[in-house]
Amino acid sequence: MRKRRVLIQKIERASYVRRLTLEDKTCAVCGKKFEGVKKRSYCSRACQAKANYERHADQYRQARMEKYHAEKKAAAGKK
Repeated sequence: MRKRRVLIQKIERASYVRRLTLEDKTCAVCGKKFEGVKKRSYCSRACQAKANYERHADQYRQARMEKYHAEKKAAAGKK
């Protein structure tokens, strides 16, 4: 009976496409630790979208309120 050989590989994370080194960072939104390139600020697209919403919250709320009032006015006109 033969012994099976097991290859042990050491895996290091690095970005080989652009040859940029990854750094240990902290997400600006949720505070989670992650590895990313120097200019990356968020751990995921969800945190990036949440930060964008927080920056433009007043504009989004205003647009949503205007849409609501327009739909309400249109529905009242049909009756």
